[in-house]
Amino acid sequence: MKNAILAICLIIIFQACQQNKGESTASILPAGDTLSYVYKAGYSSDFTVPSNRENTQRVLKVWKFFESNLIDSMRPYFADSLNYQDASGMHYRGSADGLLDIVRNEMKNLDSLRFDIQSWESVHVNDKNEDWVRIWSRERTYPKHGNPDTVLMQENWLIKGGKVDYFDEYKAKPHL
Repeated sequence: MKNAILAICLIIIFQACQQNKGESTASILPAGDTLSYVYKAGYSSDFTVPSNRENTQRVLKVWKFFESNLIDSMRPYFADSLNYQDASGMHYRGSADGLLDIVRNEMKNLDSLRFDIQSWESVHVNDKNEDWVRIWSRERTYPKHGNPDTVLMQENWLIKGGKVDYFDEYKAKPHL
């Protein structure tokens, strides 16, 4: 009988702790941003993070295909036409096949390429109803002729209908 009473008491205490735990978590979440900022965001400041993690998986697969020089494998992940802006300021607007031709030509000059992914996040822009994936990486290139190079890289990928519609990149030399 003592064991039954003890078991019932433990169940009641456990349930009470679980209920209090849920209430305390809800009470610390902000209801909404009520601050007044000295700047207004030109694009947006209304994000949900994380958002669609499947988009992140898609973009990471594209990165892995690129790193492995499997350029044709990237095609199903791109919209029929898209926009791309690289770190040097080159802007491409056109067919996915045309962009993949550019990538193939670039890869001909490399012996190998490696990404050390540092972090990523999936983001939904609420007021624009857009889904983005952001990736931070260290890119190591090994050209067929010349010296290896390492850059820090950040890319933003816009996903529409499950396909890459736009992406851009930013690069900086690391302080070694």
